[in-house]
Amino acid sequence: PEICCKGEGHFTDILFPLLGGAFDDYNARSEAVGNRLQQAGLAGNAAGFTFEDVHHLMSTAIGLALSRWSGGKPDLKVIAEKTPEHIMQLDLLVKAVPGLKVVHVFRDARDEAVSAWNFNNALSQGEFQNSYPEFSDFARVFAANWINGINACKAFERGHKDRCIHVRAEDLQGDSVTALGPLMAFLGVNEEAEVIKDCADAAWEAAPLDIDPGAWKKTIDEATMKFYRNECGELLKLLGYEV
Repeated sequence: PEICCKGEGHFTDILFPLLGGAFDDYNARSEAVGNRLQQAGLAGNAAGFTFEDVHHLMSTAIGLALSRWSGGKPDLKVIAEKTPEHIMQLDLLVKAVPGLKVVHVFRDARDEAVSAWNFNNALSQGEFQNSYPEFSDFARVFAANWINGINACKAFERGHKDRCIHVRAEDLQGDSVTALGPLMAFLGVNEEAEVIKDCADAAWEAAPLDIDPGAWKKTIDEATMKFYRNECGELLKLLGYEV
């Protein structure tokens, strides 16, 4: 009850580039007009925006979005947002949200590749299939993205101590809720066992997890398995997965 999460805001991957582009465009256009005015002996442009101005506007925009999510609940302590793409722009996001905490949920790269393949094939109107006609094509691209995401979060954590918690998706399956205790403590909300159990039950009712550890063995061919051992093996072992 002390946490609110409405979904994906896509701040760093959609909103920030649009805001930055708008300010750049404005500066360029106003400078061109200002130059013409100065050449005519009139006062030129004096309203150019800086990077700090852009960050200020980003913070304001996020604040507006999250304030609507909160709904004015008096006991609310945490507003969560879950855009996966943010993992590549955490240094930018923390400038806009100084109180940022990162809940880094990760999964076996091979199981996640299979899950993402199935999800995108079901969702796509044909574009995905055209880009990746075979699972092996997608799996290789996904492996690079998985490695980059894990490394990006670890790099952010090195410069921002106590800002990150790492949660294995596999630890949230079934009736086990032991992984939620440390998460609630990290977020600074009620971590009593009864509250955690109620939250886990409510979450399972809303969106049951489809995690089946090791399911990749039924789908991935030997050549792709070898590729993952070569490219992701060390990182998988570091994260506690069987290679």
